[in-house]
Amino acid sequence: MSIARQLLREMRPLFRVLDEPFSRPSVFHGNIPALSRIDPFQEMFTRPAIDVSDEGEKYKVEADLPGVPKENVEVRIGDNGRSITIEGKVVEKEESHANKSSAKTGASGTDSKAVVKPDESSTTQISTERPFTRNVSFTRTVWLPKPVDTKHVSAKMEHGVLTITVNKTHDKASTVVAID
Repeated sequence: MSIARQLLREMRPLFRVLDEPFSRPSVFHGNIPALSRIDPFQEMFTRPAIDVSDEGEKYKVEADLPGVPKENVEVRIGDNGRSITIEGKVVEKEESHANKSSAKTGASGTDSKAVVKPDESSTTQISTERPFTRNVSFTRTVWLPKPVDTKHVSAKMEHGVLTITVNKTHDKASTVVAID
């Protein structure tokens, strides 16, 4: 094993500690809506957690993507089968509560009490914990130790976990040389 690879493996916990404060939501995230709307770190540091395992003749990549529909996820294999890139988008839209309440409430003559008028759907919002529109894109690239067969790839999304299975290719560039 090379010294650089061993050094990077030993430094991995340090990199995780440095990334951790930016990948966790802020303490104020849900409590103060104005701060959650202008959180500059939300889009910049959104990265799904990924596990890569070597299963003999294939690699298995698992990515946590809770709440992301499979239609919003794209998987690409690039760099001659040496990297797997996962891209996706999360879109959550806010309903305009001001417009909903003004349509439902009306004043009756000189009476100052607001009257709630039922509409066709008769849906009343009781509590809102997601008061903003979120449009977050994420990209994560995994570099593999050996090239993979780009023709035999399977990907499935189940319970918020994307599982990608790719077969390894045999290194055709190397040949065994007989020693005289």
